[in-house]
Amino acid sequence: MTTTVVPKAKGASSPPSLEADPHRIFEPVHEEHDYVIEEVEGQLPDDLKGTLYRNGPGKWEVGGQPLGHIFDGDGMLSMFAIDAGQVRYRNRYVGTNHYRAGLTSEGAPERGLGTLKPGGPLTNAMRPPANVANTSVILHAGELLALWEGGNPHALDPDTLETRGKHNFDGELRWLGAFSAHPKVDPATGDLFNFGLEVFPRPRLRCYRVDPRGRMHHLRDVHIPEPVFNHDVALTERHMVFVIDPITVAYRDLPAVALGLTSFDRALRFKEQRGTTIVLVPRYGGKARLLQTKALMHFHVNNAYEDGDDTVVDLVCWEQDWDELNEGLRGFRDPAAHGGLDFGGYLTRLRITRDGRVLREELSDVPGEFPQFDRRLTGRRHRYSYLAARIGASEVPNAVVKSDHETGAERTHQLPEGNVVSEPIFVARSVDGAEDDGWLLAVGYDADTHRSRLLVLDGTNPEREPIFTGHLRHHVPQGFHGTFTERVARPRG
Repeated sequence: MTTTVVPKAKGASSPPSLEADPHRIFEPVHEEHDYVIEEVEGQLPDDLKGTLYRNGPGKWEVGGQPLGHIFDGDGMLSMFAIDAGQVRYRNRYVGTNHYRAGLTSEGAPERGLGTLKPGGPLTNAMRPPANVANTSVILHAGELLALWEGGNPHALDPDTLETRGKHNFDGELRWLGAFSAHPKVDPATGDLFNFGLEVFPRPRLRCYRVDPRGRMHHLRDVHIPEPVFNHDVALTERHMVFVIDPITVAYRDLPAVALGLTSFDRALRFKEQRGTTIVLVPRYGGKARLLQTKALMHFHVNNAYEDGDDTVVDLVCWEQDWDELNEGLRGFRDPAAHGGLDFGGYLTRLRITRDGRVLREELSDVPGEFPQFDRRLTGRRHRYSYLAARIGASEVPNAVVKSDHETGAERTHQLPEGNVVSEPIFVARSVDGAEDDGWLLAVGYDADTHRSRLLVLDGTNPEREPIFTGHLRHHVPQGFHGTFTERVARPRG
């Protein structure tokens, strides 16, 4: 059991006061830990065995400079290895160029999506955003990949979390090597489907299939009308499905961005009049189909499937547009000074008909994000969805909600006041068990103790008390996405 103190970036600020504020979850972590969780409540199920990996920014400051956007923090992986009735925790920062340089730099060593490095235009002009590998993580074909959609994944050792370096699939990633943070794996074939978004010289989606052996295959390039921001993709048995909102680049702002006078996020605008573009890309050849519908704003899709001649896509639709959202994402640590962020949108179903209509149905009236479902049903009809939700007057996600799309019923596990919860990941009890027969794994945070904990909830009845709670010795900063694998990580040493 070890704890390694990572050198603080030069000039790093001291911790804020200890008042119980859930926004303290955004405080940095400068230690890399490795220990068996000893303070527990309840008991781990005998048949729950494997590893939960989670990714997210571990710190939002470099060299004494606070970073300007929630998306700019250095990626830190947390690993919960579950085996023999106990949980071993380990965390490691992804060894990106930005992270390594930031240990000794004066301020940010590279430009970010919403952050300019010190030195003015001369140090920022014509510089792309730094790859901070902070968004998601997946284990596929034996490779553990930390994902950041603007560039190559970073490969890590799945046991130790040590960074092996950038992973470009033997040179098959095209152009700047963009590879989205939300790949989808077909459970029937083991193929991973993903895309890379390019905005220059011509806007396009590069669609990829990675086979179970890890070999990358190019499906097709889809040209789109203008540069956009698109974060996710859905998968059905026949299509890759893109729902592209009108978050576009304001051309009048491009000179200021290119010259390093302003950050990249300031050049993105929500152009409602453009509407949302839906792109259906055939998995097995054929021309892509593009449709237009009324503008919506979302980050994440949940699942998608074919229903006869219709294609059904579930996603979380926000009421705020990008311009409002971006201000909240810039002021995530100090909501009072930036107007705050009404966390979450509403789980919504889009039905794309054969004749080109796009029908909408709201599936839940509870605001939430980070949608999840039983991954055994990727690309197939599903009944249940799970969200990190915001209940009552909370400004942060404080509950896990299970939605039943057949009955409309919802079951809620609400954390105590001042707590925050992560994305809930469903783990099936068996390969052929019922859709909700399993567990929900989530990380909770308690502002009173400034510590995080692993929660294991009953997938059928999540409103019950946790089956197991494993209290960490410290907090884990609010992350983005994770994955569970039946492979048990076994850190050496």
